[in-house]
Amino acid sequence: MLLESMKKGIGKYVMIVLASLLILSFAVWGIGDMAGVISNPNEVATVGGTKITQREFQDQFRREMNRIRARVGNINAEQARDLGVADATVNGLVSRRLMGLQASDLGLLISDEQIVRQIQRQPAFHNALGQFDRAVFQTTLANNGLSEDMYVASLRQETQQDYIGGTITAGVEAPPNLIKTVYQYRNERRSAEFIRTKRPAAGSAPEPTEARLVEFLDKNSAEFMAPEYRSLSVLYLDPQEVARELSPSEENIRTEYEDRLSSLSVPERRRLEQILLQDEEVAKKAHATLMAGRSFAAIARETSGKSEEDIKLGLVVKGDLLPALADAAFALEKDSFTPPVKSPLGWHIMRVTEIESRREPKLEEVRKQISEDLALDLALDVLVKRANQVEDALAGGGSIVDAAQDIGAKVLKTAPVDAAGKLRSGASQPGLPADGRFAQTAFLIKKGENSDLVELSNGGFFMVRVDDIVAAAKRPLNRVRAEVAAAWKADWLNNRARKAAEEIRDAAKGGTPLAELAAEKGLSVEKSAPESRFSSLSDITLPRSLLEELFKAEVGEIVIGPTADGYAVARLKEIQSATAASNVEDLKQLQETLSTAIANDVLQEYTQALRDEYSVSVNKGALDAYFSNQGYGGRR
Repeated sequence: MLLESMKKGIGKYVMIVLASLLILSFAVWGIGDMAGVISNPNEVATVGGTKITQREFQDQFRREMNRIRARVGNINAEQARDLGVADATVNGLVSRRLMGLQASDLGLLISDEQIVRQIQRQPAFHNALGQFDRAVFQTTLANNGLSEDMYVASLRQETQQDYIGGTITAGVEAPPNLIKTVYQYRNERRSAEFIRTKRPAAGSAPEPTEARLVEFLDKNSAEFMAPEYRSLSVLYLDPQEVARELSPSEENIRTEYEDRLSSLSVPERRRLEQILLQDEEVAKKAHATLMAGRSFAAIARETSGKSEEDIKLGLVVKGDLLPALADAAFALEKDSFTPPVKSPLGWHIMRVTEIESRREPKLEEVRKQISEDLALDLALDVLVKRANQVEDALAGGGSIVDAAQDIGAKVLKTAPVDAAGKLRSGASQPGLPADGRFAQTAFLIKKGENSDLVELSNGGFFMVRVDDIVAAAKRPLNRVRAEVAAAWKADWLNNRARKAAEEIRDAAKGGTPLAELAAEKGLSVEKSAPESRFSSLSDITLPRSLLEELFKAEVGEIVIGPTADGYAVARLKEIQSATAASNVEDLKQLQETLSTAIANDVLQEYTQALRDEYSVSVNKGALDAYFSNQGYGGRR
């Protein structure tokens, strides 16, 4: 697995690093305009009348994935999407385009000479002599799936963005009083002594009587409600269904293949092994021993304690690695190894055991995919015409059935479904649009009403009529007896722990020491180390709920809070205030962090103003289509 051996040394920092990357992306670019609708699934967004294509998104998303993988190890596209990487990528592309439009309006032009100088200064494009080498430049771009035109256009946009962003945020600094206040807030620490009261064992709860079940159901009826159900008539113009009826021409398939060949190609991949060491001298000695003929696995075991499996990084593309490692590893011949290479993680010696050359797929290999994509494009055009026919029929007084007949479609009549499209059995009603706007529309209109014809993010359309409504209702006890009984028992067990904790709290507030109360009940008093508001769960020695309450309390005050298995009662023993002047280095780092955050806020406000000025719309359907084509399905 990629960077597996690296991850073992930095495991606890992985999510912190990933979160930081995402937070920075969102802080700079914002998260907005995701409700816009574009009918073409190959267009991820429109910005001021210009288009951001799915291919542009694909290329940038891949680069973001490589950047994250280089820091935290392997992560698949769906995991990255769930963490917000896709949204951050789209917003980054949108913001770059906005900056480009603004630069054009301001007359800010980046000359070809400026671009050439920037390219020539990039170390990634230098040869072994440290000089710009056009062959290295072209090879590096090819290995990363970029054409020269694509790279130059991207670099020009980034340069415009840097000029405008730098001007907007020039001189932005966090004020001293803010730095002092935040430092004190972050670094104040509090310690406490506390007693835990645990819930009794699950089997110790008594069986509830009929009267208690009835009473519990009445008090908690909202937890046992049957949802509202609606019977619907649905006209759904599904682009995927129409696309299956269409066949793109051979000429169009070949043209699309040629246009997409770069993005369809598989870049060069190499199977790597790695020895990762922290000391430069140890790394140099290991390299010398390898040069003398010792086996790579043996040296790895002796110097780093890693097994033969631990040192395997698997098959990687150049963009999967940190830049310094990538250049070294991809310059090797098969079965050769690098000298020690420095990275933020230490000193690496890398060995190539297999090389898979860059591969361009033959047309027949991707014909099905290209044909389906083109058919979907054609289907969207067909659906626009059919949607116009439907609206004409409705304008003439026709019903939803009449409109469907005019275009040769059928109206789906559903059994009663809830707002999630589920039948009473819990199964999904087939044939409904997988888009939140459908349920929202169907559950807003009244019985007997038709909705408007609504365009979906996938380029389709729907219209719905409500035929019947079954209102949400409390389920009778005989339908939910087992669930109510289980909930009653859980509540009984929790109340026992809570009441025991409340008795201790009340006695402690009356002046009885916690140690004495613990002894009376056969419990123990635990003591916490001084903890800050931001102590991680793995670092704190008291329940999180108590930590939050203790930062609201005065010294000596008694607080109570739930825990994973019951409740806890604590007395605040000490408050350790933070002195801002005590750590100059921490203050400097905090100043930089806050200044960056303020600058990002300023830039975000500016970017939002540009969004309002130029009009931005993001096509969620294009994102769903991209991830569906990757084998992950649409957003649920």
